[in-house]
Amino acid sequence: MENPLKVIQVGVGGFGLSWFELIQTYEGVEVVAVVDQLDGSLEAAKHRATNQVQTFKGLEEALEVVEADFILIVTPPSTHASLAKLAIKHGLHVMMEKPLTNTLEEGRRLLAFTKKHPKKVMISQNYRWNSQIQTVKELLIQGAIGEVEYGDYYFNKATRFGGWRDEYENILLQDMSIHHFDILRYLLEKEVTEITATSFRPSWSWFKGMPHANVNLMFEQEIRVSYTGRWAGKGRKTPWNGELRLVGKKGAIELVDDRVFLYDDEDDKPKEVPIKTRELTDRLVSLELFIHSILKDTIPPTSIEDNIKSIELTAAAIAAAKTGEKVVLSHHLQ
Repeated sequence: MENPLKVIQVGVGGFGLSWFELIQTYEGVEVVAVVDQLDGSLEAAKHRATNQVQTFKGLEEALEVVEADFILIVTPPSTHASLAKLAIKHGLHVMMEKPLTNTLEEGRRLLAFTKKHPKKVMISQNYRWNSQIQTVKELLIQGAIGEVEYGDYYFNKATRFGGWRDEYENILLQDMSIHHFDILRYLLEKEVTEITATSFRPSWSWFKGMPHANVNLMFEQEIRVSYTGRWAGKGRKTPWNGELRLVGKKGAIELVDDRVFLYDDEDDKPKEVPIKTRELTDRLVSLELFIHSILKDTIPPTSIEDNIKSIELTAAAIAAAKTGEKVVLSHHLQ
């Protein structure tokens, strides 16, 4: 690209540093500045910079000094709304890591704010774009199993992050399950109408909150999905995608160990489906879709308008887990 879009990345510690290394490989953008409160994170980014990059302790200072087209936010969710608003007020587009915000109420306020400004706001729900999920999506589009009638989803990891994640009350639902819920919304092209859930903390967990959950999701057209998530789990671990089974009248699709299998009707022996290959990794696909939306003035596929529904679903699961009662979702977001 002759004139790459200029980006300020906010947050270059931990996962942010991974994003910084990755975004520099995409020729459609130029990182002109990075922002982080910690000197160590800024130094690490400078050592990994492929071009000259300015460093700042705060976004406001960076916006006053550097010209840019958009910001990339890779910071704790509690900071997302204020950073996004500041960037939008300065005329920049916004791409951010999930989740959109720390709470549904924050997300709704940010959505209302963005409607008053002609800037793109997109959340990187990158799991949608990985090769395994794209392979499952293609089978559904082809009608390989007919209309989906029910599904099962299982996730099991034992992940020690440290930091802010250890403090969340319902860490699995707040930080990880949103990926899986968003995958289901994407694959089924349906919204959840009601949800029941429980969450709990096993005695050995290093998380202060609840790293385990069982969730029953009722989608439109009465498609039922049973979801089980474990983030301080034991036994056989799943990939980050988890393991998924979708069932229709004509058969079933299974995603197991990041391999995709197609069952014909009631057959016990499946056919393994070749995984779709693509040049870009899932996060770079998210970035490319965002860049395209800016250049072509289109709505990005995981825009704030779409992603608020995944946040609502997550908030409903947490509410159901806390109260033990069924939560009915409206999806009439203003």
